[in-house]
Order: sequence, then C-alpha cells, then structure tokens
Amino acid sequence: MKKLTLIVLSALILSSCKTPNYGSEEEINHVIEKSTDTEVATYNGYVVEVTEDNIIRVKVPKRDDMIQKGWAINEDGIVKIALASIKLPTDNLPLSHETNATLKKLLLDKEITLDILEETATSNSENSNPLNETQGYIHLKNSNVSIQEVLLKNGLAIIDQSSPSVKSYMSKLENLQTLARNKSLGVWAIDGFVNLNNTLEGHFTDVLDVNEEEIKSIIKDIKVNGSDFEKFLIK
Repeated sequence: MKKLTLIVLSALILSSCKTPNYGSEEEINHVIEKSTDTEVATYNGYVVEVTEDNIIRVKVPKRDDMIQKGWAINEDGIVKIALASIKLPTDNLPLSHETNATLKKLLLDKEITLDILEETATSNSENSNPLNETQGYIHLKNSNVSIQEVLLKNGLAIIDQSSPSVKSYMSKLENLQTLARNKSLGVWAIDGFVNLNNTLEGHFTDVLDVNEEEIKSIIKDIKVNGSDFEKFLIK
C-alpha cells in the first residue's frame, strides 16, 4: 500500500512540473463571434515575448496550416500579433511604460486563445500592416474576456476605428471605452491626452506636463475604480 502511495505521489509531482505545450492542437471554440465582413481564424498558442512596442510574439502548434494559407510565421512557429481594434500609448507617452508592463505581466509565458483577423495575416498582402504584423484578439486560456476589453475598460488603450476589426464586436469595445472615459480612468484622466476630433479614429497627443506623481495617482485610481485590475499586478 505504501509503495502504491509513493507511485501516485511521484506521478502527481511530475505532472505539475511539465513544460508548456505551446498551444494545444485540440479543437477550439471561437471566442470572437464571426461576422460577414471579417474572417476570423482561432488558434491556441503560447506567448513567448511582449516587445517594448507592444507586439505579442506567439508560438502556435499549427505552423504548417498557416504556411499553407500564405500567412506570416517564422521557422520556429512564432507569429507576431498586434492587438486588433485598439491603440496603446507608446514612445514614452504618459502611461506607455505602465501599459507595456501590464501586457508583459498578464501575457508572458501564458497559454492563450488567439483570434486572427485573416485579412491582416497574409505575408505578402498590402493591408494596414506595413510592418507585416498580424492583428488579432487575445484571450487568456479559459477566459471569455479579451485583453482588448481589459485594457479599454481600465483606460490603458483607446479604440482604433481605422484598423480591420470584427464589426459585431466593436459595439462592446465602444461601451467599455465609454465607461472608462466617464470614470476618467487611465489615459482619460490626463486632460487633452486623447483627441477624438477626428471622426475616423482617436489618437494620442504629445502631453508633456504629466509628472511621475500624477502617473502614480492615475495607476492607484485604476486599481481602486477599474475592473479586473487585480490580474494586472502593476506595482
């Protein structure tokens, strides 16, 4: 009996120490509802890197499938993903470092579900990705909430109306952005930072008079009044 117990315990310990599977090949349920104007392909994957300019490098198990479709993927089975439908502050703008740190803590070394917008994925297509970055929506494994939703409702991103998107999903994202704006969360707490005068898309302006203490206060307010922010672990 003692020998059997030891065998069972050893098996449990070994199973808890297994290496990541870099995305399962099992059948995937679509998280983002497909629309008639935008084709979406869904894959499981594993995030291996989040770059300083917020590009997500994802290892997917079905590299051959992507190659057959003519999609951009390297020899190691890694695809570069730009977050679809949103803009994030970058290039040393206010909250750019905090947003990038958030993405890294939330996604790095995590298994995800990736909804790729097919029109952005072809490696030789002339689309809105001159840097050859595939666009997609990302969900943590077993989560129904996308990274886009979490960033928008906490004021760490704004909607990008000019990029390809799943139109049926945009109304939900717009509602989340409105909630963050009404609460003055994140980028919306900085007067004049977001310019919505352009009817096609909003954009960030060059705000120079935001100091470190103001940024700390904004992050503190997000932790108190934001949604799902305990997942972010911002310090």
